Amino acid sequence: MAIFKGGIFTKRRELDSFFVNSYGNAQTRGVYTFTIDVETGEIFFKSHFKTPTNPIYSFNYGRFVCTTYKNRTGALSDGGVCSYTSTAQTLSLVSRVTDEGKTYMHGCVNGDDVSADKFFGVDYYNGEIMVARIVKKKLNKVIYVHKLEGVGVDPIRQTQSHPHYVGFTPDNQLYVVDLGLDRVIVFDVQEDGTLVEDVDVSFDVTPGYGPRQMTFNKEGTIAYVVNELVNTICVYRYENKTFTFMQEIDSYDKEKFPEEDNLVSEFKLTEDGLLAVVLNRGHDSVTLFSINEDGSLTYQDFVDTSANPRCLEIFRDRWIVVGCQKGGIIEVVEISREKNGLLFERDYSYLIAEPVCINEFFDILERKGTTNNSGV
Repeated sequence: MAIFKGGIFTKRRELDSFFVNSYGNAQTRGVYTFTIDVETGEIFFKSHFKTPTNPIYSFNYGRFVCTTYKNRTGALSDGGVCSYTSTAQTLSLVSRVTDEGKTYMHGCVNGDDVSADKFFGVDYYNGEIMVARIVKKKLNKVIYVHKLEGVGVDPIRQTQSHPHYVGFTPDNQLYVVDLGLDRVIVFDVQEDGTLVEDVDVSFDVTPGYGPRQMTFNKEGTIAYVVNELVNTICVYRYENKTFTFMQEIDSYDKEKFPEEDNLVSEFKLTEDGLLAVVLNRGHDSVTLFSINEDGSLTYQDFVDTSANPRCLEIFRDRWIVVGCQKGGIIEVVEISREKNGLLFERDYSYLIAEPVCINEFFDILERKGTTNNSGV
């Protein structure tokens, strides 16, 4: 969070920062940083960092940003993952690892910038999970690769394993969501990086559902699985390392829009745990759900977006910034708590080529207590 101090008669702006990964072309691809006014929802461009290839996914851990890259050229030197130190003005490369140019759709680490000693990435295209060692806070080298085998029922999208998402359960086990195998796979991580599946915790979804993401609530008692191929969200109770199915709900109103060719994309919860937001590519919309006391979802509202909304971030449980890949734009939607949780489009947007990932950005200078008043 930053404070912009304007002139003597200018109201102080309270700003949150975020970054956007863009595919684009040689001139436009890279990582863009922005701020958002938390009172009005207005967004301001800050910086653009060109990257040699397409940045797919980025996440903060402590004072570092990790970014995974797509291999566009086929070269062994392409792809991989990089870590950076971050300010609103610069990203400084700290380290990089790659396993023969592999592309990692999603990634995570097993701690913060002080405690993490391993990075985990999922290779959607080759059906692999990669484990890299972190030494002295730097990505060091690939130490283990776990190959996933099998097929699903969809003759086009499920001809092999397609791991799409990786994270940790509340019990600190690694989990991987595999779109190709219709399975959420849970692993124990050994000290040397070896992954051993916990078959008693892993579970299958309905064949052909194509799960792409799983998200836990803050309490670690509820898990939400987003199914890309059928456009639903499944809700599970999680207790004693056991997932118990509770509910399945459509990602948009299929009764009103029965003919849509849609692929559900990103899902996130508000910080207060009362609402959930999901994106629909094809229906081109943001859908809002309220979260009931038992963790189940109730449909609230939706608003239209530009073409192919792929990524989102929520600020202050009020502002949703949506990245529309085909539309080439990021745009702002407001959650109105005063109007019973309805969604409203706001006239704040920024043209950016093929946005594919949005995440809140933690400026290392602000974390060190340094005030940055460079303006907007």
